[in-house]
Amino acid sequence: MTELKIDRKAEMRRLTAILKTPEAKQLPKLADHLAFDTDSSVFQAKRILKAAVKDLTAQTRKD
Repeated sequence: MTELKIDRKAEMRRLTAILKTPEAKQLPKLADHLAFDTDSSVFQAKRILKAAVKDLTAQTRKD
């Protein structure tokens, strides 16, 4: 397998892992940004999404 195919498969796994998180369903625009516009790892993207959902939930409770 060529290096390009391996890289492409790895990137597809990364995109899928980010976009299939429960948090991505709540914040799809942020998930899309993290998946397509950054080089964030899956771990980093999940942490960002979780923190954003937590913050959003806290803000909603205040209102």
